Amino acid sequence: MNWFRDYLPEGQLVLDASVLINLLACGATNEVFSALSGPCLVEEKVFGEISRHPIPGLCHLSALQSLASSGFIAQALMDDEEYAHFLSLIQAPLGKRLDAGESATLAVANSRGLSVVIDENKGRSYVANHFPQVVVVSSLKLFISATVRLGQDVAYLQGRLNAARDHARMGVPQGERLLLAEVVSAGTT
Repeated sequence: MNWFRDYLPEGQLVLDASVLINLLACGATNEVFSALSGPCLVEEKVFGEISRHPIPGLCHLSALQSLASSGFIAQALMDDEEYAHFLSLIQAPLGKRLDAGESATLAVANSRGLSVVIDENKGRSYVANHFPQVVVVSSLKLFISATVRLGQDVAYLQGRLNAARDHARMGVPQGERLLLAEVVSAGTT
């Protein structure tokens, strides 16, 4: 289980919408957030991309407010320079354009020298090509790291991942599919 380690960098994280949705869906949101170096930053446009809670019957607005009240997340507002960068990302030519939430997340992370948690391959590729100094982590590695930091076992991790995949259809970056396969099969041999 050489994959069972802490992948998170030091310091504050900036979360993309899909990551925040995965965290809401995991079935232990507060516990997972308690293992992170918080508060995690969420740019205001990212909140606008979350229109419902991934678990039926739960309210996304009250869940997000609870996370903010508990100090697990903090709203980030772009300054003028970040906003100009954001506009350049959303106005890029088709095929190179990122969505509003990813663009806002990356503009904030890059400007403030923070690490970002993002799953979409296009966004991750953009960071690798344009912001090599920005550390990128996926939801998968965030869940693995939180499990390690909480002192939990593989069954706990598998439960969080299954819930996120079932309720939020958690995506896994192409380069981490073997890692996911190792996590899923751990303990079954």
